[in-house]
Amino acid sequence: MRVTQNTSANQVLASLQTILKRQQMLQQQAATGVKINNPGDDPVATQQVLHLKSLSAAGDQFTRNITNATSTLTVVESAMSSMGDVLVRAKELAIAMSNDTYNAESQAAAAKEFDQLRSQVISVGNTEFNGKFIFGGFKNDTAPFDLTTGAFNGTNDETKVEIARGSFLSTSYSGETLVSGGSPPGSTGVNIVGIFDNIATALASNNSAGVRAELENLDAAQAQVMAGRAEIGSRMNRLTSANSVNDDMKLSITQVVAGLQDVDYAQVLSDLTKQQNAFQTAVASSAKISQISLLDYLR
Repeated sequence: MRVTQNTSANQVLASLQTILKRQQMLQQQAATGVKINNPGDDPVATQQVLHLKSLSAAGDQFTRNITNATSTLTVVESAMSSMGDVLVRAKELAIAMSNDTYNAESQAAAAKEFDQLRSQVISVGNTEFNGKFIFGGFKNDTAPFDLTTGAFNGTNDETKVEIARGSFLSTSYSGETLVSGGSPPGSTGVNIVGIFDNIATALASNNSAGVRAELENLDAAQAQVMAGRAEIGSRMNRLTSANSVNDDMKLSITQVVAGLQDVDYAQVLSDLTKQQNAFQTAVASSAKISQISLLDYLR
């Protein structure tokens, strides 16, 4: 096979172009800090990075969901705590008024305080957060509890959020279960508003026995609210755990993505120097062989 001067020149030129292309790639990696600047650089790694980034984006959404759910449940728990405080005061007052030593005036005054406590229970039951009634289910156009009768007008639908892939958590609690004791009222628990009504009626008629008869119901009401707080507390613990798992997952993804696409600057600069030296050497050598400047071919 006869090797002409043009053939030699073309081979050298092809080698120089390969070196230049390699230099450009290394320069781009050094400038951007990543090894994959377009899918063609490493198709397999590109696919892995895109998949991992989609998982990371989902993790960010789960973080937002967990944060919002934590805020909502904190408000729900705070409302239940307030309701528990009302019941504690109601129990203290009821125990005192169950004593036959109090006269009618004292019992009438206590009846007025029970009316206020009753209104406070209803007010807490109508607590709003972010434009929604936290105990009203899906009904948000009206308050879940009637201010006069205390009747429940909301729904028992649950508001759920996704806190991990395929894992949902409820951020709502049934006001009917918490305050009314089921539907009809008192069917699964005790009707707190009804208890307050009974005590107020007994006090208004100077009926100490009637007050004593409601003491067990007040105990049941406190247990009913405490059960709700325990349920909310368990959900908040689950949120804390889910947030920790989610953070760990996102950190692992970040590390894997970095391993796939981030450059080793020391290695890149070393390779770039080698390529530059190789290019200069090739140009000098080829010039001696061909007696022409190969840079002419590159123009």
